[in-house]
Amino acid sequence: DTVVYIDDDNPVFIGRPYGRVSRHLLHEELVKRCFESGVSYLSAKVERIMEGQDGHSLVACERDITIPCRLATVASGAASGKLLQYEVGGPRVCVQTAYGVEVEVESSPYDPNIMVFMDYRDYSKQNFNSPEAKYPTFLYAMPMSPTRIFFEETCLASIDAMPFDLLKKKLMARLQNMGVRIIRTYEEEWSYIPVGGSLPNTEQRNLAFGAAASMVHPATGYSVVRSLSEAPKYASAIANIIKRGSSKNAILLQKNFQNISMQAWNTLWPQERKRQRSFFLFGLALIVQLDIESTRTFFRTFFQLPKWMWEGFLGSNLSSADLILFAFHMFFIAPNDLRMCLIRHLLSDPTGATMLRTYMTIT
Repeated sequence: DTVVYIDDDNPVFIGRPYGRVSRHLLHEELVKRCFESGVSYLSAKVERIMEGQDGHSLVACERDITIPCRLATVASGAASGKLLQYEVGGPRVCVQTAYGVEVEVESSPYDPNIMVFMDYRDYSKQNFNSPEAKYPTFLYAMPMSPTRIFFEETCLASIDAMPFDLLKKKLMARLQNMGVRIIRTYEEEWSYIPVGGSLPNTEQRNLAFGAAASMVHPATGYSVVRSLSEAPKYASAIANIIKRGSSKNAILLQKNFQNISMQAWNTLWPQERKRQRSFFLFGLALIVQLDIESTRTFFRTFFQLPKWMWEGFLGSNLSSADLILFAFHMFFIAPNDLRMCLIRHLLSDPTGATMLRTYMTIT
């Protein structure tokens, strides 16, 4: 099972298993699938993507290498602005940062059969004038065995990235105050995940996937599950559209490819997905404004919602209509200070107006 601690020793049980993705095994599996499917690789840096005269795209690489293709899909992460166009005037990019260690300990303060999703309790009783107090953080703990554990101090989201040295300092102080004695360190992890920001311009010719396509969940920082689940459908849609849109006429071919791109983008970002994302961006903009006590109040209220609501939110299973119901219910049960914060945020933050406008858009 998986648990959450807010500000006391009473856990909230999430009621679902949790797992850690092995980067090495995932990489091996994806490379194997590519090899079996005949994927070719070129080790070269892409400089730009141009439009050819015959309706094809030209991928210009270093060393004067140019590759013609029917469609180019950019999957180079969040920093893809050189190769893609993004919507103008969107929300600013925030950052989720974390520092983690996989260690051997003398004894664990947690049940070795339970994954700790978030522990927001304050073990350090820190000085609120200290630099690390500026950033609300939580502990994430995944036991590999009764004494081998992965601990991670995470700043869920901030406007300016929390420095890694402060994250490490906070984690070590927390573990020390919890009475955790580290015997051996197996691995360190530094995580920097841009969250939020603008969607790609879905009328452009070039396609994108993963973080380049703004697929990182704005409220959680998760992306692997969505990318893996969306990839077959997205690839199939592109393949089917290309088959239907083939033409020997260059002018028609160019129009077809433009149409193909829009259809592919709409597969990845239909209006329903855009509504959901606008809601998450509204929540993200709220979270980055909260101090540690307000953050605890927010999550205490969050886990008082009907279970299907908070489970659906964490699992990204709520429709845009469900999310509105979620918002009303949370407002209804929230304490007055959080209610006032929500009202001010809706009326003053640009993400509130964007969310309302996106929800009212009919396609």
